[in-house]
Amino acid sequence: MSDNTVPTLSGIYRYPIKSSAGQALGEARVTAEGLAGDRRFMLARPDGSFVTARRYPGLQRVFARFDGEQLAVYHDDHVALVEPRSAFAGQPFETRLWADAFPAWTTTIRLDAWFSRIVGEPVHLLWLGERSNRYRDRIGTAVSFADGYPLLLTTQASLADLNARTDGSHVMAQFRPNIVVSGNHAFAEDGWQRIRIGEVVFRVAKPCGRCVMITVDPARGERRADGEPMRTLARYRKDADNEVCFGQNLVVETAGMLVVGQPVEILE
Repeated sequence: MSDNTVPTLSGIYRYPIKSSAGQALGEARVTAEGLAGDRRFMLARPDGSFVTARRYPGLQRVFARFDGEQLAVYHDDHVALVEPRSAFAGQPFETRLWADAFPAWTTTIRLDAWFSRIVGEPVHLLWLGERSNRYRDRIGTAVSFADGYPLLLTTQASLADLNARTDGSHVMAQFRPNIVVSGNHAFAEDGWQRIRIGEVVFRVAKPCGRCVMITVDPARGERRADGEPMRTLARYRKDADNEVCFGQNLVVETAGMLVVGQPVEILE
């Protein structure tokens, strides 16, 4: 790869429901809370604790679409369900996501039942609302139901490097990024501090520590028996805190529109 190659935004992905399948976009609006429409819904148990594909990897086979007026959910083994936003009960529901406790909003009994059948235990589908009640002091902004930061960036070169060290079968969907960049050297993103894509400026907050989620085959909704790519990444991508890292968490400094194909300018 030539040193003169300009990094380019090659992919934009959102996940309407936390742990659901990704939706590829040609363009997207970015706000301080993250990508518009990203992780605005989440499953929670009756006690408020959150539910994800870490325990129920089959959730990655759920496809969701929300246009602001209605939510449609699909799964190969279940009848599709479409519910209008006007049917949402909209009752405040206290939930917890890692160390954050905050209220979200209930949706419908039918959506709760649909997802309860998929995971095999009683759950509620919660909506974050137009604005998030989850404010994170650590980064100084409200965020979605994402794990901790508004957006996640990965690069094609880093995935290619990983595949060269394993059986070559890993796909970017395993890492669930919002932004994918091409045209850089492998793990060049480790040295980025601030970047601009189009009119949007991001602060690169910290590397993303990975968990068992990256071992899930998103097409089958099952964990790989060989524990990859975590096993390989653990050999060369551990940080000082012993976390296995792949990708970078982003905080939004200047909101705006992203369009696939835009150049990525490294500001710092």
